[in-house]
Amino acid sequence: MITSDSVNGVVRRGRLGRTARFAARWRGKRDGARGVPRIPLPEPPEEQRGEIPPPIEPPAPELLITPYVMEVRTGVRRATEQMRSALIGREHALLSRVRAESVRVVTQYDVREDPRPAALARYGHWVGQWRTSVDRCRSHAQAVVDQANQRLACYWDAVRETHPQLSRLPRRPPGDWLPGRVELDRSWQQPDVWLLADDDSARTATSRALQILERQNTDRVDGRTAR
Repeated sequence: MITSDSVNGVVRRGRLGRTARFAARWRGKRDGARGVPRIPLPEPPEEQRGEIPPPIEPPAPELLITPYVMEVRTGVRRATEQMRSALIGREHALLSRVRAESVRVVTQYDVREDPRPAALARYGHWVGQWRTSVDRCRSHAQAVVDQANQRLACYWDAVRETHPQLSRLPRRPPGDWLPGRVELDRSWQQPDVWLLADDDSARTATSRALQILERQNTDRVDGRTAR
């Protein structure tokens, strides 16, 4: 169950503290003053030398992966992977139950061809519990990602103040300009994949049982729509 306290906790974790903002800006100003990242730009024509350099277009994001950006991205990847591992460890009993029941569902529906809706509904309840646990964990992981992107935004804002080339960017670059932006791995949006990933012996049964469950849910929805 997701309570208001847990939601507020996620919001707090997603907020960047003053110390973290200061550290990101300090690193950005230092890197910018040192000309990091290195951006090769063509020399202006001789007749324009000595004049105020014209604005430049934002460089390609792949040219702007600095050590700080890599540090932030690596930290997020490590943190979210630890969260995933901890989730699987906490829900080990539930995962074992789902996998064992998957074998029973497949045996009942595919081998014996004797559907048992009540048993399948019970199986669906356990699968739903797993998906809810992943959803809750994903909200915490997303807070980690959001905080990392705030750090990157502070960093790049400071880089632009002191970098000899990036200081020539338009005063307001595109709103989505955030080189090295961090995003959650797509597997966080597919919690059923984790039911299969760590148990090769049950992979086929679990996958098939999930298909049977999804088919029944679809048939139920279609039936209600028809009525």
